[in-house]
Amino acid sequence: MKYLAIIIMLPMLFLMACARNQAPAQETVTNLTPAPSTPVLDSEFHLKKKIAVGRFTNETRLANSFLSEGSDAPQRLSKAANDLLSAKLASSQRFILIERQDDLALDKEQRISNISSYQIPADYLILGSITDFGRKNTGNVGLFDRTKKQTAYAKVSLRIVDTRSGMVIFGQEGAGEASSETATTLGMGSQANFDETLTAKAIDAAIGSVIQNLVYKLASDPWRSYILEVKGKQMFISGGAKQGVREGDVFFVYQRGKEVINPQTKMPVELPGTKIATLKVVQLIPGDELNEISLAELVEGELNGDLSELYVSEK
Repeated sequence: MKYLAIIIMLPMLFLMACARNQAPAQETVTNLTPAPSTPVLDSEFHLKKKIAVGRFTNETRLANSFLSEGSDAPQRLSKAANDLLSAKLASSQRFILIERQDDLALDKEQRISNISSYQIPADYLILGSITDFGRKNTGNVGLFDRTKKQTAYAKVSLRIVDTRSGMVIFGQEGAGEASSETATTLGMGSQANFDETLTAKAIDAAIGSVIQNLVYKLASDPWRSYILEVKGKQMFISGGAKQGVREGDVFFVYQRGKEVINPQTKMPVELPGTKIATLKVVQLIPGDELNEISLAELVEGELNGDLSELYVSEK
C-alpha cells in the first residue's frame, strides 16, 4: 500500500516541478564596483553647465582581435555606451548636453593637451572607454531538469576633461554584470536563445556604478561665464535662460591667475583667480544653448585689462 502511494505521488511531484519552472527567464543586473557614497547634491540648483560627450573607445581584447575584423560589433558597443551615458546625464536635468562623438574620438592623452584646437563649445568634455567585455554561458544538466545561464560582463573608464585647460580633472572605473537564467524539467519550462539585450544591460550597470560620482563632480564645480563686451557700467556675458541664468542673479568677476608649469608633471597649471568685481544680471537676451547672452551691470569693483583674462563665476 505504501509503495502504491509513492507511485501515485511521483507523477504529481513531477508536475509540480514542471509548473514551478514555467516562470519566464530570471534576469539579474548588478553593479560590481559600487562607487563610494558622495554628498547629496543641492536640489535647488538652477545653473546648467555645457557638457560635450565624446565617443567611447573600445579597448577590449575582442575589439582589437583579428577575429573582429569586418565586424561592426566594436562600434555597436561604443555607440551603446555613448547613448547610455548621455541618457543618464540628461535624466539628471543638470546639464546642457552637446554630443560630439563623431569628431571627438580623443583616445590619446597627449591629444587632450591640445584640446583648444578642437574649439569645443562646452565647459567639460567626457571621454569614455570600454576596457573589458565578455559573455559566458553556464548550466547544469540533471536527470530530469536542465538550467542555462547567460552572463555579460562589462568594465568602463570615464574621464572628465576641462576644455579650458585640457586637464583631466576626474577619472573613475566601474564594472557591471547582467545575467539571464532559464530552467526546464522533463523538457517543460522557460527556454531562451542568445540574449542580445544583456550586452547593453551590462554596460548600463557599469556606467551606473560611477555615474553618481561623475554627476557630483560636474555639478559641484562653479558655473563659469565670460564677458563679451563692456559699455560703461553695463556688459554682455555669455549664457542665458537655457543655462538657468535669471534676472537678478549676482555673479563675481575674476582676473585669471598666472599660468605656471608644474615641475613634477611638466603640465601647465593655472593659479587661483583674483576677485575684482561684482555684477548683477538685468536682462536675458534669447538665443540657443550656444549663443544666448545676458546683459549685466557692474555693482562693485572695476573691469580693467584684457577681457579674455577675465571670467564670471557664481562663487
